[in-house]
Amino acid sequence: MLICAAAISACTPGVEKGNPTAAAPASSSSTSDPTGDLPARPSTLKVDSVDVCMLLTTDVMKQIGVSTATPRMADLVEGQQSSACRYSGDGGFGYTVGAVTHKGVSYWIEGSGNTDGKVIKIADFGAVEITLKGGTGFDCSVAVDVADGQQLMVSYIPTTTTEKQKDQSFLCGNAEKAAGFALATLKTLK
Repeated sequence: MLICAAAISACTPGVEKGNPTAAAPASSSSTSDPTGDLPARPSTLKVDSVDVCMLLTTDVMKQIGVSTATPRMADLVEGQQSSACRYSGDGGFGYTVGAVTHKGVSYWIEGSGNTDGKVIKIADFGAVEITLKGGTGFDCSVAVDVADGQQLMVSYIPTTTTEKQKDQSFLCGNAEKAAGFALATLKTLK
């Protein structure tokens, strides 16, 4: 189990994104005790039937530097495949947005083997920032607590040596920003 290792492979062209609605920027995250409890969820946003390739709108994709959205199934959280979307472009990085419906974010707090989880907030929702233990430059993921036993997972994945050499806080900052955009769009779908 690796949070998004499969997404590190070379970008493949995909279907162009066509959703014209722009997501509102989310408030920046604020960190808390890395082993602390998640804040109370302000609302429930189930992701069972969400088209994850619609969560980053065309306008948002331009803002974060990606141009294509490719649907896929991915092993985001151990146990089963999840609906995911690979957002890519020409900038040496990409994003994966996934709808995990078989395990909630507590999975990352309770200990998941080769990853570290730190409790943060995305907008008003509790979330966990997930990084690979003992390494930097691989990727950074954010799992947002959207419903009991479910999570909206967003990963920032560098695909070039230049991007991989950037500071881990840069990688996680991009994952958090994209998670905020995806969460803002998800709120409008419910």
